[in-house]
Amino acid sequence: MYRYQLDLYKALFLRCPRTRFYHLLPPKREGGWIMTGPSSRTPPAPAAATVSQDTTPTMVERIRALDRSSGLSHLYTPLIMLDSKTREWAAVGNVETSFISSTLLQCRDEEGAPIFAFDALANNTGVTKNVLRINVDIKSLHEMNLEEDALFEKRTAALDNVTNLLHALGVISRKHSDTYPVSPFSEQASFEGTPRKLALVNRSTAPYLGIDSIGVHLHCYVCQKVNDGNKPIIEGVWLAKRASTKSHHPNCWDPTVAGGQPVHLSLHENIIKEAHEEAGVPSEWLRLDDSNASQYGTVFTDHTDDPVTITTAKPDGTCLKRSIYYSFDLKVPRDWNPTAVDGEVSEFKLYSVKELEEELRYGNSLRPAMRSVLLDFMIRHELWKENSEIELRDLKEAMRRKRLILW
Repeated sequence: MYRYQLDLYKALFLRCPRTRFYHLLPPKREGGWIMTGPSSRTPPAPAAATVSQDTTPTMVERIRALDRSSGLSHLYTPLIMLDSKTREWAAVGNVETSFISSTLLQCRDEEGAPIFAFDALANNTGVTKNVLRINVDIKSLHEMNLEEDALFEKRTAALDNVTNLLHALGVISRKHSDTYPVSPFSEQASFEGTPRKLALVNRSTAPYLGIDSIGVHLHCYVCQKVNDGNKPIIEGVWLAKRASTKSHHPNCWDPTVAGGQPVHLSLHENIIKEAHEEAGVPSEWLRLDDSNASQYGTVFTDHTDDPVTITTAKPDGTCLKRSIYYSFDLKVPRDWNPTAVDGEVSEFKLYSVKELEEELRYGNSLRPAMRSVLLDFMIRHELWKENSEIELRDLKEAMRRKRLILW
């Protein structure tokens, strides 16, 4: 056998031009010709296999990313006010430090006096920190004029002047008709009756001072037809597309109803108003008694005792604030369709549970913070299936973050 191979090599490479026999040679590989026999070269080692890594964030990572407190806190200064009852300074907001120097320190009252003072002050633990204070508080403390109602009015008037300046500078596009309460920071998230109000501020100005933002939401859902005695199965949730004219997150999707919380209404009163204005929901469907199911085929439930709480900011990192999201749920008839009334919604769509889950996990059509609100709805109704109890616990914790307190 060896002799036969040797004769073949002589025929090919000694007696005949090699060019005539290229078609008999093995195919060319990276690194040169591969030949058999004593003169063969070792083929190059195959390249290391590339391991494909899935970079898609988990649901827990998507929800945690909504909270901006850890990445932005070093850029902010606490806004503090004097609590006349305790006679101590209390944090009420967080303001971007660069915004203080560029804009807020230029704010003047009717007499031309500065509204804010930027200085260093020791907190309750004795640590000195840079703070932003309202001069009304400093003056009242020096004069020992700490009558609570009078301070409330003076602070509110000072913040009205701030709103006027921000509007004149084009920082805010308009002065909103609603006002938000300015209250001492507290871990307590309850809205009804607490915490104490130290001032009122225009809703448009509040984010620039880091004042708490409070929102109410109504989730209208439909169920499959089931036999009597069986638990209804949710098959879809109505979502609302924000109008293109909205100043924040135009054309993004929200829960059926989403609105800010003015200071003069209760949460329940406000959701009745917002539900009618944004989706045409009849007010009689939003009663808190048991008459709805038998009379209208609707079921209304209040979940405001357990709000979603995260620290949000604009994409550019401005307006860092704690956002508190309260929710109500409403089972609606299958043949009912929401109707936009006030022009803040461009259209409604009934998302199936599967479609909503896909959007929450992978999509970017929702207003970002609403991922947490709608995920909370899914978990509440046992529609969200995580791989383990630990992951479900992590999701719940990610939707209820502790307050950022810089003071």
